[in-house]
Amino acid sequence: EMSKDMVLQAESVIIPKSYPRSSVQVRVGIHIGQVTCGVLGERLPKFTVLGSAVNLAARMEQTSLPGKIRVTDDFYKLVCDTESEWEEHSRISVKNMGEIDTHMLDPMNEDDGVSNFGDILDAFAGR
Repeated sequence: EMSKDMVLQAESVIIPKSYPRSSVQVRVGIHIGQVTCGVLGERLPKFTVLGSAVNLAARMEQTSLPGKIRVTDDFYKLVCDTESEWEEHSRISVKNMGEIDTHMLDPMNEDDGVSNFGDILDAFAGR
């Protein structure tokens, strides 16, 4: 739900002094997997999340299209029954990871805008 809301809300933000009038567009990438996190640094500590799952999610975002959500096949298998507006299935080449199956979701094409996306993520997280 959060990623869909981000895309939809960004579309409502108008870029000042743009001609023709345009809105902010974001790209979203999602993957699931194990990560390592912690605080790095002594003088200016920062919370950091590391791991191949983070890198792959970043690659999904980089290869997504404006206003769309690109997900890996692992994530798609987890939520495919909750969304009906999957646009495409494609295989992309990801640096240092090989060929990855991906799926694209367009939140702007949803019929009712309602799904249990969040319920599935909660179930996955064991909540």
